[in-house]
Amino acid sequence: MEKMESKEIKGKTVDYTVTNVGPVPGGEAFLIVSENSTILYDSGFGFCGNQLVANIKKVLGGRPLDYVLITHSHYDHILGSAYCAREWKDVKIVAGAHTSDVILKEGAKKTMRALNHVAAKMYGVNEYEDLVDNLRVDIAVNEGDVIDTGDFRFVVKEFYGHTFCSIGFYCPEEKFLLSCESIGVYLGNDEMVPIFLVGYNIALNSIDKALELDIDSMLLAHTGIVTGDRCRKLLQTSRQMAVDGAKEIMAAHNEGKEYEELLAILKEKYYTAYARKLQPEAAFDENAKYMIPVIIRDLS
Repeated sequence: MEKMESKEIKGKTVDYTVTNVGPVPGGEAFLIVSENSTILYDSGFGFCGNQLVANIKKVLGGRPLDYVLITHSHYDHILGSAYCAREWKDVKIVAGAHTSDVILKEGAKKTMRALNHVAAKMYGVNEYEDLVDNLRVDIAVNEGDVIDTGDFRFVVKEFYGHTFCSIGFYCPEEKFLLSCESIGVYLGNDEMVPIFLVGYNIALNSIDKALELDIDSMLLAHTGIVTGDRCRKLLQTSRQMAVDGAKEIMAAHNEGKEYEELLAILKEKYYTAYARKLQPEAAFDENAKYMIPVIIRDLS
């Protein structure tokens, strides 16, 4: 990443900047910097973890990285944290209690390695350092736990649907939500949709839970920060997009349509030009393999 653009936020109690320090599209990681806090929100792929560290250091100068907040256990969100932990010995890696269990499982580590390798190949990277075995969680959290970073007091919110380990972090003083894919991934044109791999209904419940919060700024996975009334509008859009898509899938399923036809419906609705910039088609198809059966299971 030759140029890292920062967005300055004038907060209610603290001013801060948000910078995407993820080295490649699809492996976004956002660095939040205020007077007394340095926080990385998700950490991207592993194959470019050393570049992630270099990007963070460019922004921080000589300051240390204080926290890494992980939304869930998928390889494109957690693997970079191992490189951060090696560079900054005192950094605190925060993730859900379920994520802390997942990263210890050999099967999960094998899957992370395989998917990380596919992503590396896509970007023409053939050699890289593998730190999957170095993954750690220093602070395992559950619903309602509080992470006080100095300038921010984040309350943990469990937002299941994308995975059973997906969480967000909400700062009530700033009305600032660090979101996750259970409540929406940005599609462009002010549209958003949840990526529900384990539950359609629980993803809708997670969006409803987010809508109950008073939000003035929201950091979206893979996209960046949005502010003002746009936060609530995007959450409402995310819910409606999910409902509309599920209705179309169920109607086609009830008509006896084959899987490939259901996939085409999902792709037409959600695989937008914006999404194509961040996600390979094979990755979208892989998610759809879970989303379509989940819709049919939950709505049958």
